[in-house]
Amino acid sequence: MRYVREKPSWLVMFICARTLAGRRLERLLHRAAYRHPRPATSHQLSPIDLDKAVDGLVTQGVFIGLRLEDQTVAAIRNFALAKHCYARDRQDQPFLPEDVESVNRTRERDVIAAYYFEAVEESPEIRSLRNDPVLLSIAEAYLGQEPIWNRTRLWWSFPAKRVSDADLHAVAQDKFHFDMNEWRTLKFFFYLTPIDEKSGPHRCIVGSHRRRPLRQQFTVTVGRPTEELEDVYGEEAFRTIIGEAGTGFAEDPFVFHTGSLCEDKPRLILEFEFGARPANPSYEYGRLG
Repeated sequence: MRYVREKPSWLVMFICARTLAGRRLERLLHRAAYRHPRPATSHQLSPIDLDKAVDGLVTQGVFIGLRLEDQTVAAIRNFALAKHCYARDRQDQPFLPEDVESVNRTRERDVIAAYYFEAVEESPEIRSLRNDPVLLSIAEAYLGQEPIWNRTRLWWSFPAKRVSDADLHAVAQDKFHFDMNEWRTLKFFFYLTPIDEKSGPHRCIVGSHRRRPLRQQFTVTVGRPTEELEDVYGEEAFRTIIGEAGTGFAEDPFVFHTGSLCEDKPRLILEFEFGARPANPSYEYGRLG
C-alpha cells in the first residue's frame, strides 16, 4: 500500500515536530509514553540489558551497546561484497565495492557513498535482523507503541579526497543535523567493518533530543554549524562511535548527528528505521542547510 501524505497533517508535522513542546504533546495525545521493554532473546545479537538500552535512549537519545554475532556480520558483509552498489548521482551505473577506485577515475569527484537500495531485501540475514525480537522490544518501548518498520539501508562510505561541500551535504557527512521523518522514530545502526576515527565513524550529541534552544527549534533547516552546537551543548556532549565489526547502536534521529568522511578505510553500515506511522517517503520536513 502506498503511503499518501495528507497536507494538513504534513503542515502540522513540518511546523510543530521541530519543537520539544510539540513532540511531547504528540506523545501525550497518542498515549505513547515510554514503556518497559518486554523480555526478548535473539540469535543474531549478543545479550544486553533491555531496560538499560531504553533508559539510555530516553535520557541521552542514543544507546551504544548492541553487538551482532560474528556469523551475521560475515554473512551480510559477504553479501555486500558480491552485490553491485550505486552512487546516488549515477544510479544507472552499478559497480562492485572493490572497483570504486576504477569508478573514481571516470568521475570529476570521488564517490563518497554507494547504496544497495531495494537489493537489501535479498539478504536473508538482513530480513531476519529487521524482525529481531530484541530490536522490536526496544523500539516498542521507546516509541510507546508497536513499531512500524519504515526502511532498511545498507551502504558503503568510501575514502574520498576530491569532494565538494555539496557532496558532503548530499550524503550528510560532516554536517550535524537532526532527522524529521515522522513524529516518533528510532534507528538501529550496525558497523559491518571495523571503525576507528579515520574510517567514517558516526557522531552524535547526547541529550540534544531533550534540550534545544528555541533558535534550533524554530528553523526551516535541520542542520546547524558545529561551532554553534559546541557552544550550546559543550564538547563533552559529543560522542564519536567507534568499534569492531558488529558494533551496533540505537539512536533517536531527532538527536543532532552526522556521519564522518572516511579518510583511510571504507565503512559498511546497516540501518533499520522504525516509526509510529509509515514514513513520508519524500522526507520533505526540512533541508540540511
